[in-house]
Amino acid sequence: MDPSATETSPAGRRHAADVAAGREPADLVITGGHIVDVLSGRVYRGDVAVAGARIAAVGDVEHCVGDGTAGIDGTGLFVLPGFIDPHFHVGFSQVTVERLAELLLPMGTVALSSCFSESAYIAGRRAVEAQLGRAAGTGLDALLSPFHAAALGLGEFGCLNRFSVDDLRALVEHEQCVELREWNDDVSRLPVPGLAGVWAEAVKRGRVIGGHMEGLSGPAVQAAVAQGVASDHEVTTVEEALERVRLGVIVQLREGSSTQDLLNVLPAITEFGADPSMFSACSDEQELHSLAELGHQDHKLRMLVRNGVAPVDAVRMVTLNAARSLGLERHYGAVLPGRLASLALVEDLASFRVVRTLSRGRLCAENGEYLLPSRLEDYPAEWNHMVRVGRAFTRDDFRLPVADGTPTLRVIGITPGSLRTDERLLDLPVRDGGPVTGDGRDIAKIAVADRHEATGRLATALINGLGVRRGAIAATVNAGVMNLMVVGVDDADMALAANRCAELEGGIVVVRDGVVRAEVALPTFGIVSHGPLAQTLTSSRRVAQAIRDELGSPLPGLVPSAGFACLAVSIPGLKMTEYGLVRVARGGLRERVSITV
Repeated sequence: MDPSATETSPAGRRHAADVAAGREPADLVITGGHIVDVLSGRVYRGDVAVAGARIAAVGDVEHCVGDGTAGIDGTGLFVLPGFIDPHFHVGFSQVTVERLAELLLPMGTVALSSCFSESAYIAGRRAVEAQLGRAAGTGLDALLSPFHAAALGLGEFGCLNRFSVDDLRALVEHEQCVELREWNDDVSRLPVPGLAGVWAEAVKRGRVIGGHMEGLSGPAVQAAVAQGVASDHEVTTVEEALERVRLGVIVQLREGSSTQDLLNVLPAITEFGADPSMFSACSDEQELHSLAELGHQDHKLRMLVRNGVAPVDAVRMVTLNAARSLGLERHYGAVLPGRLASLALVEDLASFRVVRTLSRGRLCAENGEYLLPSRLEDYPAEWNHMVRVGRAFTRDDFRLPVADGTPTLRVIGITPGSLRTDERLLDLPVRDGGPVTGDGRDIAKIAVADRHEATGRLATALINGLGVRRGAIAATVNAGVMNLMVVGVDDADMALAANRCAELEGGIVVVRDGVVRAEVALPTFGIVSHGPLAQTLTSSRRVAQAIRDELGSPLPGLVPSAGFACLAVSIPGLKMTEYGLVRVARGGLRERVSITV
């Protein structure tokens, strides 16, 4: 839903003003709660009067009550602004935006900003616009932050022509667009016709420019800020955080499935005294089972307070500061007259257990239960048949023939919690004509197959750091081009996992000793499920358990961690594509390299 829908038409605000003045009765009053005032830093006893979608008055609101005013008892609860995730990838959550609403509203999340770039790459601009429309009425405000990567021509490294720079520009012009995402000085200089014009259009329309300044410092950061970059979710060190804060950039502390930067960066506040108002919190990507087990922004609140952030400052970071980072503080982020009546009522300011969630004046969730009707309309049939591999795979497809002895081989190196991948040169033993994997070694094979054009292309290499000791896993959920990715130590298991994943029309499949041990079907765009949330969640949890028990990997977020090793776009390191290994340098320069040194 467009956050400014009631801004451009003054009727909603006029109604709120009339209720605040006592000229009209409130539609709803929340009584008995303690209001967390993120502007003054105070917590005070007060009531909240709601007029339609907006807050009319706070504190003493007895004069707003009429015969038709409904009531919610907030006695003993703390009334917080609803939580906002300013940088979230719906395509990694394993469920459609409608199912995501059912999960997140009971956790207090009322809005998230997403690029929908994964489905844009797979199915084009129409898929993005359709998902924005389908989010309406769910209680979860889907805010659009287009990402240029879906429009980049990757040429020999994997290119579809389903989303163009013109499509990117159209999304920047869309009424629900709030931000042009993941910008930096290198992006501004890419030789992509029309890309600079998209940035210019975003600036002209007053869209926020969100940053992607991974690994950058000094002049490169200042050049990005000069272009309007206002936030950065790629901060991984205290030094980077302090540099960005000095330049007026809001640091979006990231805590997702494959990347956990929050605790590494938090000392910038707790030890070095950086102003907490310059920090928010985001997920970037977070898998379904992780969201269900840990929580979403409520989980980050608990982490922040446990690690030394004052409770009201922590609340600011997932409400007001998040809204400011998207330029939306006139609508979200505070319990104030005129703001949207999207609120989280929590038990205390330590556990932050959410008792009730309101979205735009509607009670949407209570005691962990989503109260609105589930949106069950099917997605178009063509969007549920988008995994096209072109053939069945055999164990021979995953062989890596190398010379006898102990050759030095080029291996993708994974560092847990980081999106960067290293190029590691390792001396590996050979058995039966191929490098030894498994057997207690943290060496596995990684293969990528084209899943878009049925070409049958597949390439295999080696990866270190995922902790896979046995079996194999296949997934169509991974960063960038969302190809079919397979990781394993047994060629036959890799073939079975790949074939089963294709049969499911997309998903994640875990195989060990020739048996499918767990799977989750994600047939919509080949990356998410529109089925019942409980059913998908059960399957997702089984997959997470099988990764630990059957594959032997202790790595949280194994699928997205391996998936970012397949993103041959901008983040440096050795990457894997359907064409083989690719070395990616800063600025997006790419070159193919061989597995042998």
